[in-house]
Amino acid sequence: MDFPEGPRVSFRGKEVSMNAKEFFAALFDLAFERFVTIQLTGLVYALALAVGGIYALFAVVGAFEASAGLGVLTLLVLAPLGFLLYAVAVRVGLEALVSLIRIAENTREIRDALRKEKA
Repeated sequence: MDFPEGPRVSFRGKEVSMNAKEFFAALFDLAFERFVTIQLTGLVYALALAVGGIYALFAVVGAFEASAGLGVLTLLVLAPLGFLLYAVAVRVGLEALVSLIRIAENTREIRDALRKEKA
């Protein structure tokens, strides 16, 4: 059975791709030897932005229900500023997570290279 090719990502000059079979194998890898987080980061970020946008919309509607002045203030200043700060916080958190995973992958590569060198 052929599985569709996953998204192609370039990392350190190498093209990295994961098809559906490899993705699910990594997803159910109980030893956590393979990471799926990097492949899911874009989806998680998009979902977080959608949730933030919906929350901002509800904040604007709620503010207009309280008063027209507060609604205009929320629409023009508070909701966009809150959404921007939320998006930055989510992005920084995801970038930190991806950086940690890439450090782990690079450390594993160094460890494996040193083991081969000693052998």
